[in-house]
Amino acid sequence: MRNRTVKIISIITAALMLSTFVSAAFAEVLGGFSQINSYSDQTYADVSQSDWFWGYAGFAYEYGIMTGTADRIFSPNGKLTVAEAVTVAARLNAAHYGNAIDPNPGNVRLAASDARAAYPVTGNGGFDLSGEYELSGAKTGRYIRSSGLAAAVYSSEDVQWFLPYLAYALHEGIISENSFSGRYFDAATREELAYLLYRALPDCYGKINDISPLPDVNTGSPYYPSILALYEAGVITGNDEFGTFYPYSNIVRSEVAAMVSRAINTDLRVRFKLNPNIPLKNLYFSWKYPRYGDDYSLNLQISYYDYNYFNVKRRVYDYTVYATDDADVTGLSTLAYTLKSIAEDNGYTSAYDIAAFVSAFVQSIPYRDDMAAKGVAEYPKYPIETLFEQGGDCEDKAALLAKLLKLLGYGTVLLVSTDHMAVGLQTSGNGNLSYGGANYYYIETTEPGWRVGEVPSGMLGVGMEVLYI
Repeated sequence: MRNRTVKIISIITAALMLSTFVSAAFAEVLGGFSQINSYSDQTYADVSQSDWFWGYAGFAYEYGIMTGTADRIFSPNGKLTVAEAVTVAARLNAAHYGNAIDPNPGNVRLAASDARAAYPVTGNGGFDLSGEYELSGAKTGRYIRSSGLAAAVYSSEDVQWFLPYLAYALHEGIISENSFSGRYFDAATREELAYLLYRALPDCYGKINDISPLPDVNTGSPYYPSILALYEAGVITGNDEFGTFYPYSNIVRSEVAAMVSRAINTDLRVRFKLNPNIPLKNLYFSWKYPRYGDDYSLNLQISYYDYNYFNVKRRVYDYTVYATDDADVTGLSTLAYTLKSIAEDNGYTSAYDIAAFVSAFVQSIPYRDDMAAKGVAEYPKYPIETLFEQGGDCEDKAALLAKLLKLLGYGTVLLVSTDHMAVGLQTSGNGNLSYGGANYYYIETTEPGWRVGEVPSGMLGVGMEVLYI
């Protein structure tokens, strides 16, 4: 058996975490803020002095930035909506800069919001190769998300409370008309809250920590500068010993209270050190090539940061997203070229053989149904997740293979029917499918043994949507 070892660290090369709670010994409460409420054990029935957030909830309440969700109820584990996050940012900005928030701003019209609708995929690809295997257990109800635009007008009674803060945030440049695609009543993510906190007080975050790069925040993200500034200012410290941020996770009210308190009171900001030890998961893969040929294996190490980065992302149903995200390019390129090197070292040097060798690697990853693995009927995964979890269904494995082949310079597309997904490999020959002036070989990924260009009998004559990546 021929074996290689490769390490994937795509997103992060350093880590951080709170090592000691050392208060910054300089100015306390920022200018403009004053105590307007009194806080005690009786203020909230669901907050006690033994809770880590007790003081933060009290500080945010005393300075009028956060109040409860009902009489004497703080809801520390409740999710904060984007509307509530904008409200917090507006209150911070108005207090510090001495501005007033107009309680009667009138209707507030924003730019078009992102209105998404799902529709069944259609296609006209006809396969003409013979097959010898009927797919079983294929999922049904495959949908691809389309995007449309709809004007957003917020004026109904149920959102009247929010309009003054929305209008203020727009006027002061905290947000723009296009911010958050009109999703104001969805749960806010951690990165969205950090962005708003920074935009609310842009000149109030002095650097006390050397933090770069961030553990699980892509430097290309529009939120990266804001999040980094809050880490460096000691407002954010991360969620574990490595300071992992989980940017796409929803943020709860207790966490918001802590960030708000540190933003207002510089004595609450935290100095912390970096932990340079990146946690890795050791994975083992084995496969055959050709169909009944030699055994090959690969020891793969994947950073937990890389996995967490993708694992907390929202699931979308534009499947091209999973094969085109830039954050995994470095790590997957390393894997793709390692597989190519193994193939060439063993005499498989043609373009066809290299593509087939990489396909055999992906085919060897166990097929894992979403309902059994995730408890939901449909849960598309990013390639790093499929590798890290060592399992995936047809769209997961197809996205992984298409990405690996694309990184090696092949022309690849995703082929989607109403209940299945495969990969199309562009060829100068006849292929199995012609679309847009190009020919493609069909590649089945669900299980080992399928040759490039071999089509399962259950897919013969099935219409396939071609998704370019």
